[in-house]
Amino acid sequence: MSIPTPTPRAKRVNELFDFSAGHGLEIGPLHQPLVPRDAAEVAYLDLYDRDRLYESYGEHSRVNHDTIPEIDYPMWDGTRMRTLEEAAKDGAPFDWALASHVVEHVPDLVGWLAQVEAVVAPEGALVLVVPDRRYTFDAHRPPTTMGQILQAHETGDTTPSVRAVFDHHRSAVNHDPKRLHHRGPSEAETCIHDLGYTRTQVERARRGEYVDCHVWTYTDRSFPEIIAELRRLGLTGWSVESLLPVPDNDIEFYVVLRRGLSPDLPAVPAIPDWVEQGIELRDEVAKLRKVVADQRRRLESQRKQLAGQRSEIDDLRGSKRWKLATALAAPLDKWRDRRSEE
Repeated sequence: MSIPTPTPRAKRVNELFDFSAGHGLEIGPLHQPLVPRDAAEVAYLDLYDRDRLYESYGEHSRVNHDTIPEIDYPMWDGTRMRTLEEAAKDGAPFDWALASHVVEHVPDLVGWLAQVEAVVAPEGALVLVVPDRRYTFDAHRPPTTMGQILQAHETGDTTPSVRAVFDHHRSAVNHDPKRLHHRGPSEAETCIHDLGYTRTQVERARRGEYVDCHVWTYTDRSFPEIIAELRRLGLTGWSVESLLPVPDNDIEFYVVLRRGLSPDLPAVPAIPDWVEQGIELRDEVAKLRKVVADQRRRLESQRKQLAGQRSEIDDLRGSKRWKLATALAAPLDKWRDRRSEE
């Protein structure tokens, strides 16, 4: 296996957390582990072993098969898909765990957090790289609610629900993170999938198949609020230790959760972030309307000035001075025409 070149994501996450301390678990590295074996005492957990991952992504152009690492803890045991806790128990407890672009895919967020907690040391950390829905193909999707999270846990979802599969495929759009950062969502983002394709995926979900999708949509403000609310409800032992918001023109934020941390939980905000986003858009629209109104006033003023100038020209053309000037200019024009002919 060749060693992958460190990505900007890998560099940023290594600045946020010291992975060289202790024994760790990277969850779902596929072909781009963020913590290489030569930089830390790390084990890898993924759905399948290296050979099956290689086969599964054989025709996937974005996956570099040469950099898929050996998987220490495959969740598939040859007969069934084990839980994360079952698959990684032989290496537990880990001092830290890392998961990049995983937490938005898990069918049951509460259950998944509990499974990671079960294999991490009492004061261990969970480092997450999470896409922010506002700057990805989720830009047109509504935010995840606590009710949806609780419902998935109540029903013990082990595969993405019909709701999640439909929302993911029907709402996915082509996106430009830079434009979304500076202008927000609009009709500029066009749908990726048509209704027919979406129905096909929903039918697969109804048959009990695992249809991979973004089950949850987060922002760099909503995610820590969700963790805090789960803590208040007694449904998780994790707390937010630190968070790196989404950098300009990027799509993801970085968060460190810690076990055994007893923070002063923030109060639930009076206005959710998605409402604030609507207020910001409303204010932006108001500003643009004011600009348009000012431009219309200036244009109307220019039109009046032009009308006045035209009136003055018409008055001048009807005056004796204009007729005299025209009569005097006629011989001069004839002389110029003769000279040009010569």
